[in-house]
Amino acid sequence: MTGTAEEWTWPVFSEPELVERLLMQEPRFLELWLNMLAQMPVRDFSEEAFTLGTGYPWPRPGGSFVLSEDKGQMLGALDPDRRIEAVEEFTGVDSGRVPMLAIGSNASPEGLWRKFGHFEDPADRTLLALHGRLHDFDIGATAELALYGALPATIFPSPGTRAEAMVLWLTPVQLTQLTWAEIPYWLGRLDTPFETEPEVADLGPAGFEQLLVYVNRFGCFAPDGHPFALAAIAADQRTVPALGQIELLDRVAALALGPDADARELVRRAFAEPAEVGALVTEVMVANAIPFESDRWNPFPG
Repeated sequence: MTGTAEEWTWPVFSEPELVERLLMQEPRFLELWLNMLAQMPVRDFSEEAFTLGTGYPWPRPGGSFVLSEDKGQMLGALDPDRRIEAVEEFTGVDSGRVPMLAIGSNASPEGLWRKFGHFEDPADRTLLALHGRLHDFDIGATAELALYGALPATIFPSPGTRAEAMVLWLTPVQLTQLTWAEIPYWLGRLDTPFETEPEVADLGPAGFEQLLVYVNRFGCFAPDGHPFALAAIAADQRTVPALGQIELLDRVAALALGPDADARELVRRAFAEPAEVGALVTEVMVANAIPFESDRWNPFPG
């Protein structure tokens, strides 16, 4: 999956239901999404839940790491020979792994372990994450309120910007798991440079020109006519304001619930009234969104 567009091969998913969802178009997907929200159970709101949600995208190492038994072991902390072995082990053709761009919680060892820690095969519980910079795109807030109470990440075009991100080397099982979990996202190929950090480039993979990536179907939250970047994710030469999660949720709350509502009230009500508030917030956010468009994007299956 790292060759030219002519050589590119798409991942093969064995579950017909997953492929059907990936190819689903509007308005059918919106109907599916609202039906899912309507079936969500009522949940108890707590400060712990609010803190967890607004902590998105959760702790992200400032460098490349190997996910190993619920923690990220920094690649730079390994012996030089072991570093070389790790890169070869995870990126070699024989590994059967594919590179996937991680922009939000998928760049967090904590978040990855929640998704992969239950697998029996040790290979499916570990991975290599290469730290670097994504060129000409930034990482913004989606026009979607996630179930944990945050606006997740999605990319948007931003010429000249270099945003911090990770490339994950995934087994087929891990890729399938992530794709099931990324419900309101398209899967596709992004044709833009990703530059790995110097410590990784010295070991071989200096960068990529094409990568798999998830792009949110609802687009970027843009109540002022432009996306908002996620302040928790570093980037050079940003072209739009960067906001934290509470600032973003305050904006959504005012639009959906009234000018006196704030982030806590929004999340509390989303927990207590998932169907009603979910539908209301979806309607408001879709009306205040910029859909994703880029000539560097090729959606699955090409």
